[in-house]
Amino acid sequence: MAEEDTEAQPTTAIVVLGEAMFFKPQAHVISITLFQREQFRDALDQMAVHDSLDTMHVVVKTSELDALYDPEAIKEFYPCLKVGAELAVHVIVGENETPGEEDGSIVRTSLVLAGLRVQDESMGADGSRILTAIKPGEVGDDDEDEEESSGDEDNS
Repeated sequence: MAEEDTEAQPTTAIVVLGEAMFFKPQAHVISITLFQREQFRDALDQMAVHDSLDTMHVVVKTSELDALYDPEAIKEFYPCLKVGAELAVHVIVGENETPGEEDGSIVRTSLVLAGLRVQDESMGADGSRILTAIKPGEVGDDDEDEEESSGDEDNS
């Protein structure tokens, strides 16, 4: 176990839901392909430690969003993200598919409910979407600092 503690932790995770794409992993990247919705929540178990990821991508086809994307699972990834880390959800429109009208709102809501701050939502010409959120906070922030700030505002 001591050896595991000293090894460099991956700083990027890519979770592919279904057949959205093929990704050849690199040594410093966690790459997971899942075919069951129930697996999404536990995708990073045993693979990432708390505050270790700078970037995380979730990739899913619009036709598989309802079947594989678990909005409740996003909050399970929150502890693994460093403060300021970026989580991007890519909803890809495949051939002969049309984008779902609610795809963006489902993903956006899941990011917000997980405690992330949505920074950007971009849409490709084919209707594919990328929603990007960051883990809020600043290095060195703690509850005591927030209480002091709140107290100062109340006394003004």
